[in-house]
Amino acid sequence: MYCTDIFLPNLDDVKSFVTMTSKYKMLPINLVSDKYVIDAHSIIGIISLDITKPIRLQIDEEDIPQSFMVDIQPYIYKNT
Repeated sequence: MYCTDIFLPNLDDVKSFVTMTSKYKMLPINLVSDKYVIDAHSIIGIISLDITKPIRLQIDEEDIPQSFMVDIQPYIYKNT
């Protein structure tokens, strides 16, 4: 399992994030916010979340492509 916090502060970031995750349709990527669990491939699902705060990304898979780990970097929440 892989977990990290991501931050998508505006709709352009949400759109680019969904475009990125669409390259990994076979990867079970979920976003968790409060009590909601949303498929990260769904733009409608993501905009239904509170995007003003970081969102937990979870992947229930052991074999995560290295290319995904590179692609996710711009979205990882950096608490500075």
